[in-house]
Amino acid sequence: MDRKGALSRQQARQSRLIAALAEFWLLMILLLGGWWATIVIRQARRVAELSIAIGGSEAQALQQLQETQRMLFWESSTFLLLLLTLSAALFWFYWRDMRRARGTQAFFAALTHELRTPLTSVRLQTEAIAEGEPSPELVERLLADTHRLESQIDKTLELARLEGGGSLAEQAIRLDPWLPRVLGTIVGSTAGAEGDAHLESTVEPDLPAIAGDTAAVQMILRNLIENSVRHGDVAHVAIEVQARRAGTGVELRYADNGRGFDGDPERLGRLFERGDQSRGTGMGLYLVRVLMDRMGGSVRFAHAPGGGFAATMTFVPGEG
Repeated sequence: MDRKGALSRQQARQSRLIAALAEFWLLMILLLGGWWATIVIRQARRVAELSIAIGGSEAQALQQLQETQRMLFWESSTFLLLLLTLSAALFWFYWRDMRRARGTQAFFAALTHELRTPLTSVRLQTEAIAEGEPSPELVERLLADTHRLESQIDKTLELARLEGGGSLAEQAIRLDPWLPRVLGTIVGSTAGAEGDAHLESTVEPDLPAIAGDTAAVQMILRNLIENSVRHGDVAHVAIEVQARRAGTGVELRYADNGRGFDGDPERLGRLFERGDQSRGTGMGLYLVRVLMDRMGGSVRFAHAPGGGFAATMTFVPGEG
């Protein structure tokens, strides 16, 4: 029994129909090309026979026939190549749109799960508090789940704002002492119910200011830390952040001791891209890449030495 919904079944039927039409279209191109070549060659031979019949040179008629065949070969090859290229491009665009649609469907399914889980937990904890004395553990878990909900909503709103062409409020940011303070706040609000995290940060002395939006940089750091805490699959997450010079700019290196990412890390940062065993939506690292691009910088994801997840962010220098 097919347990898929009506939309999924309709999408599957549409995919099969498109595949059948693609096969039919390619077959028709080949048949028409063969038919056209046969007709032209037949007419060329007929012209050669008539030329010989009216007293023309047999060698000249044969040369004309060979020229016609060569012309037919090059013209038909060019025509078929153009048709096949155009067809392949159309089918590739359709396949990309279908893949994006499946990614969007998976994203909303994951997002619904990400929102429903803390909502259910908040309801149960609220009911437990309403029935008796509120314990510190329940209050702590309630605050953690509320923060988790707030974080998911912030990511969704930021994604919608960026995709809608929203701008950033860039300014010159000096990382010392701003960076250690922000990292401590993020770790304190992220860890707890999600897991235990320990962070070490070092800032090279006399670093130049970076050009960026403070809210955007905070969201980048929050997304990375939440990714490590929630998906690292280790009891105690160790996070290391280093800020140092990189040419005329500043390089921010991030690494944790989690399980890392299965596969090519270059895939990370694409919209809706997730690991095979990931429980997330694939939105956090996409926002990291987009925000870095908007601030004129770049980010590179990699496997950390000895396992784990690593990211290197390069900021352009700011004035000030």
